Amino acid sequence: MKKLIFCYLLGLVSYHSFAETVVTNDGELGSLKDYYYSCWDFYDISLTDESDYVTDGKYSFITKGSSDGSRGDIKSPWIKFEKGKIYMDLTPYSEVKEAIVYAFYIPFDEDNKKTGESTDYEYLGYHEVNYGSINKDKTKKADFKISKDMEGAIGKVHLVFMVYGEDALMAIDNIEIPGEYYSDPSSNCFPKGEKKDTDGDGVIDGEDDYPEDKYKAYNNYLTPEGPGTLMFEDLWPATGDYDFNDLVLDYMINRITDADGKVVEVQIDLLPRAAGAGYSNGFGIEFTGISPGQIYKVEGSKIKSNTIHKFMSNGLEEGNEYATVIAFDDVDNVLTHPGGGSVGINTDPKFPMQSVEKMRITLYLNDPIVTTRSREEPVMLSDLTMDSFNPFLIVNQKRGVEVHLPGKRPTAHVDKSLFGTKQDNSNGDDNSFYKGKDNGLPWGLNVTESVPYMMNKESITTGYNMFYKWAATGGEAYPDWYKDQKGYREDKVLLNAK
Repeated sequence: MKKLIFCYLLGLVSYHSFAETVVTNDGELGSLKDYYYSCWDFYDISLTDESDYVTDGKYSFITKGSSDGSRGDIKSPWIKFEKGKIYMDLTPYSEVKEAIVYAFYIPFDEDNKKTGESTDYEYLGYHEVNYGSINKDKTKKADFKISKDMEGAIGKVHLVFMVYGEDALMAIDNIEIPGEYYSDPSSNCFPKGEKKDTDGDGVIDGEDDYPEDKYKAYNNYLTPEGPGTLMFEDLWPATGDYDFNDLVLDYMINRITDADGKVVEVQIDLLPRAAGAGYSNGFGIEFTGISPGQIYKVEGSKIKSNTIHKFMSNGLEEGNEYATVIAFDDVDNVLTHPGGGSVGINTDPKFPMQSVEKMRITLYLNDPIVTTRSREEPVMLSDLTMDSFNPFLIVNQKRGVEVHLPGKRPTAHVDKSLFGTKQDNSNGDDNSFYKGKDNGLPWGLNVTESVPYMMNKESITTGYNMFYKWAATGGEAYPDWYKDQKGYREDKVLLNAK
């Protein structure tokens, strides 16, 4: 349907005359919207069918004046210019004290990825329409010569109308520009063949990660260099064996934005790699600061039929202040136990390593219509950063026992009576949660690249030699403790299921 409309419009904006091609605009489509479709642009210009103000045919463009002067603009589509003159009919009405039209040439600039318009305008001149005239209501013919630089070039004509006089009106009609119509409405009105925008979202295909989906434009990865690794201890608030392999998984989070920078979809790719615990642990992610109402739907979670969790209609966990996804409620949903007396999965080299499989959870955010109706603000990229990423372990089917990264707050379901007991030093201050009494050591780790993990019953300090100094200084010393550098690792106690 759109293609049919476009063909119809092309028939109205160009014609051949005396071996010249001319792009015209006479207002006869009767709707500015239809002219926008064919890539004309307007500012403070309207169309009228009132016979007292129509110069020719059924419609004319109108611009208003004021005592201090008011401005109206008409900008042409892209045109491949030919030799000749730009013409238009201008009719000032009785209240006009003075009216001037200025003409500019805008060259095409391929480096301007947004509009294609160069900032290096060429001034073509001006025309005084009514100054000093006593023939107030007579139509005038204004013209501007196509410059040598314009001949054969691709560009636009920008007309600026200044009208002086309280309640003044001036009609504009029969605009003629010598040249070939060169805009492509299907490619965001870029010149034909210059930039392709298949989905019409305003982002050209070469820069659009989703060139055939008008609702999505850009990938934005939380860890742009590749997947990160999460590692948890599940005996919180006790210290336990400190091998940080009770749950090990890699993650990649892609915050997909539209052409306007609004987040429309969040893709969470998880690769559960190991589970050294004898517990049936689950895993969730809270997106701190994001309201549950800003999420339309969640897909991809792996949940048992007899789950301990309750869910909202959109798939988020019920009862939380912020949007909380339960990725899986039991590690057995995502990893296969080797049997044979093994305590864990992929943590004991005496047992066969089990295959691991990536899972994807997708959060669909509200579209603009739903967002407006539910009075929820759209989510911007700045709302979904590492600070708002709050992953946590759910210990052995006990919803109130959550293990978060150090300094991260729990969800509303946590058993608050556990804080400050055994080795936990949480005291209610935001930065105190999930830090141990022994130099603030954590129960959860987030490494922003994929790294090996510990064998069962091997403390992380025996595999990563700089870990303790990093943790004990609150991250000041050895922030690169996990790197594969000389003296940093002991490979004989590390495993790397992938």
